[in-house]
Amino acid sequence: MEQPLESTGNAGSRKRSGNPRRLAVRLLKWTLALLSCVALLLAGTRLLFPGAIQSWAAAGFAELLPHYLAWRAGTGSFKGGVPQRQTLQVTMRDGVSLSTDLYLPTIPAPYPAIAVRTPYKKEEGRIVAEFFARYGYAVAIQDVRGRHASQGDFYPFRHEVNDGIDMTRWLKKQSWCNGKIGSFGGSYLGFTQWAMATGNPEISSIAPAFITANLYNGIYRAGAFGKLTFLQWCLTSYGRYGDTGGAAGIQKGYRHFPLLESDDVALRDIPFYNDWVSHPTPDSYWQDLNVDQRFAELRAPAFLTAGWYDFFLEAQLQDFQLLQRTAPSLVRENTKMLVGPWNHSFFNPNQKEYGIQQGWLEVIPFEFVKEIKAWYDYSLKGIPNGWDRRAPVRLYVLGENGWRDEQTWPPPGISDHLYYLHSGGKAQTLQGDGRLDREMPAGEEPADSFSYDPRDPVPTRGGSHGLPESCGPVDQRDVEGRPDVLVYSSALLGEPLLVLGPVKTRLFASSTSPDTDFTAKLVDVFPDGRALIVCEGVVRARYRNGFEKTELMEPDKVYSFDVTVGNTAVLFKSGHRIRLEISSSNFPRYDPNPNTGADITVERNPVKASQQVRHSLQYPSALILPVMKGD
Repeated sequence: MEQPLESTGNAGSRKRSGNPRRLAVRLLKWTLALLSCVALLLAGTRLLFPGAIQSWAAAGFAELLPHYLAWRAGTGSFKGGVPQRQTLQVTMRDGVSLSTDLYLPTIPAPYPAIAVRTPYKKEEGRIVAEFFARYGYAVAIQDVRGRHASQGDFYPFRHEVNDGIDMTRWLKKQSWCNGKIGSFGGSYLGFTQWAMATGNPEISSIAPAFITANLYNGIYRAGAFGKLTFLQWCLTSYGRYGDTGGAAGIQKGYRHFPLLESDDVALRDIPFYNDWVSHPTPDSYWQDLNVDQRFAELRAPAFLTAGWYDFFLEAQLQDFQLLQRTAPSLVRENTKMLVGPWNHSFFNPNQKEYGIQQGWLEVIPFEFVKEIKAWYDYSLKGIPNGWDRRAPVRLYVLGENGWRDEQTWPPPGISDHLYYLHSGGKAQTLQGDGRLDREMPAGEEPADSFSYDPRDPVPTRGGSHGLPESCGPVDQRDVEGRPDVLVYSSALLGEPLLVLGPVKTRLFASSTSPDTDFTAKLVDVFPDGRALIVCEGVVRARYRNGFEKTELMEPDKVYSFDVTVGNTAVLFKSGHRIRLEISSSNFPRYDPNPNTGADITVERNPVKASQQVRHSLQYPSALILPVMKGD
């Protein structure tokens, strides 16, 4: 046994060695000296062998990162070593070959397989593939048709059903496959999963994240085009390779009229962008791309991942609800959903405003990694890990900053609380007199007015869009200083208020134009004045009664507008305020309505509109919050 320091040397050395502070200093000095030697050695090696040291560093990081991720996520020890990648050509039914990277576990076959189909270059999925392969899953990552190393021509979403089914059939024929096939991926990769699962008995489970099976509902919101997100995506994702510099001229594209030419002035003409903006209603074009109408054909249960600040959230929740109504019982009973505080790429710095802290090296949330691993173990390996007893919906509550389990969405036990709009006719800006309370207007109140100019729209600040650096819970006070924004705030809350479900606004309004938009934002106002956006929505007047036919307005006539502000889970804490912002634009989150009543796709000459919002006994405009009873 090693002797204690005090038993060696003379009394003086015992005294020095027994001083904890001196011990710490000596240890620090030796550590720094050792690190300096290592640094010098590495620097010298790098000068002599630059390629080798970089490859060693990359290999070391690639080895350590999966272990760290497994440890932090609690997914257990790996079952095998690092798999080797092999690239194969998989032939589709029409003879087109799609390039596919295959990662096979180092443990004996056969294995369940995880299929990934991507337009973003299959090599980018290497770390994910190696992670799951080391748990005994074969992983196949395929460039979709017309992208990168795959043959054919690229048209987004058009070929994913047939190509996805052909890929799973190929996987099932392989000698190393045990017949169980799952899938993985978010955004476009998530849509390929919905596509390959429709009418396909070969696939056992899917895990689409941040995507919808109804593309129209994701790209449009109540008839308004998601210009910020999808013009940017089209500019960077067209053709075989896209254009990473395609967004350089995007500001010109955002502000250009007509909408049809926004791609041309930003970069170049993109045919599928033209198709998207030329079909502003869910017509046959979108029905041919969507797959949600085929949920009755699903045989694979799904694990859905969504984010409160993701632009696909509303459509994703509609998918979940439709699936629960129309899918076979086996699919309904085993389908689960995870909704986190995330945006389209999980994390961004703005989430810190809500106290949401990203862990060290937590590029992918540890909660998600743990859940997805448990899903594959249950659905592909049959491991009895309790997944079948997990609540169908697990959601993160903003403000409370914790997870909550529910049986359905919206959850049972909520009731609508109406907060009526009031003012003395001067609700413009944060300095105005707009207020919210539970009391219905007793009589006449002056209407609130503002001017909406499509060439000077209200700028987007945070919320649910596709730019990770600027989305999320962003402070709204700068836009609340604009005269074209109406601001209605509650009194300080005396007790917490838990809001779970779809937030709506019933608006009674008029316009001098035959068509226009009205936008609404729900805002959480902190004691220090910060006004963080929770959710937002829009209604396009011509579609206020549905998409069956266009209904223009008579000038200055009051109409009722139901604005779906958005689904959320948020705890408004005691001492906070509830705020509602009303305007006619949220730019470039949505394409600005030109107000003319003509075809928005080709309208070149937008006009200003004078808007009025009414709140009176006859026109009781209100914010409608789904409040959880007993919370």
